Amino acid sequence: MVRVKDIEAVTKNYVKKSLMTFLEGGKYTKDKKSLSLKWIISVIKSSGIRREKLKEIFGELKNYGDTRLFKLVLEKCKKDNLF
Repeated sequence: MVRVKDIEAVTKNYVKKSLMTFLEGGKYTKDKKSLSLKWIISVIKSSGIRREKLKEIFGELKNYGDTRLFKLVLEKCKKDNLF
């Protein structure tokens, strides 16, 4: 029997891992694209993640990595009405 993962869980994990990489100060993706605010916002928008799941991620990562970058992404998400 083939198990199918919950699409919401997969989406949340994808966005969370991407945000963690950004907050850790990662410079490039595997294909050498630079990790910028524009990059992480496009990851979030293109993922189709639901607002409440995005809030959960930000709650889980509030003390993770570079707090300056965290605040920058959080404010941009609020400005772009992603919450």
